[in-house]
Amino acid sequence: GDSVLESDVDEQLVLHIAFSQPLKLHSIMIKAPADRAPKNIRLFANRMDIGFDDAEASEATQEIELTEEVYKKGGVVNLRYVRFQNVSSISIYVADNLGDDDVTAISQLAFIGTAVDTANVSDIRQGEDGHSH
Repeated sequence: GDSVLESDVDEQLVLHIAFSQPLKLHSIMIKAPADRAPKNIRLFANRMDIGFDDAEASEATQEIELTEEVYKKGGVVNLRYVRFQNVSSISIYVADNLGDDDVTAISQLAFIGTAVDTANVSDIRQGEDGHSH
């Protein structure tokens, strides 16, 4: 079966993701089992120090409330592009889930954007479907 990332102690999760180069992010995609899908999340750009204690108190780069409708449409949420212009890492705090379950699960997480250094754009090969990745 498909593997999922699950919270362990309660429904909250903190994820830290470091990118190999700075990115301009314009959206995030989350796929998850419907009853355990993240509901309220807080994104912190370039803040790898965020933990459970300060995830609620600190000012987030963006707060997002995910709904069943968002997941039905593919789980893609647009970010406030101006706030995600030079992102080398991102921390995601998941406060709760759609099913008020004790366990929150994520089956897929993706970030959509472009590299900040665009000097090598000509080196990027287009995929067979005509889209650059």
